[in-house]
Amino acid sequence: MKAKILLMITSMLAVIAPVFPMIYIAILAILIDTAFGIWRSVKKGGWKSIRSRRLSHVISKSLLYSGAILFTFLIEKYIAADLIAQFVAVDLVMTKVIAFFCVVVEVKSINDSYESVTGKNMLKALRGFITRAKEEADKLKQ
Repeated sequence: MKAKILLMITSMLAVIAPVFPMIYIAILAILIDTAFGIWRSVKKGGWKSIRSRRLSHVISKSLLYSGAILFTFLIEKYIAADLIAQFVAVDLVMTKVIAFFCVVVEVKSINDSYESVTGKNMLKALRGFITRAKEEADKLKQ
């Protein structure tokens, strides 16, 4: 009996194994956002402003993002794979888009926390850096 259960669990894990890296990336983004949120809370209101209620959102957000990525993977892999393959040659494109969306939401939250403490917008600075780098690259081509 134990062998059959172990075999079933191993089989299920093997089926969903391709999606684990995307789930790990989303959870890493959540953890980084949490660190920035704690930093903002400490800077704005001291250690007393940190509440376990707010920290519990990390668990629910992790489960929500993981579930969304896994659900999208299963739909894409077993229902929509043939249809999507006719239009896009990228494997797991829907799953990657959902994972990217989850990470973008967290990056925006990280940026808000950073801007709240320092007054500097990281995304605007990144855009400016990319624009300047592109201008320099264009100058070198001429």
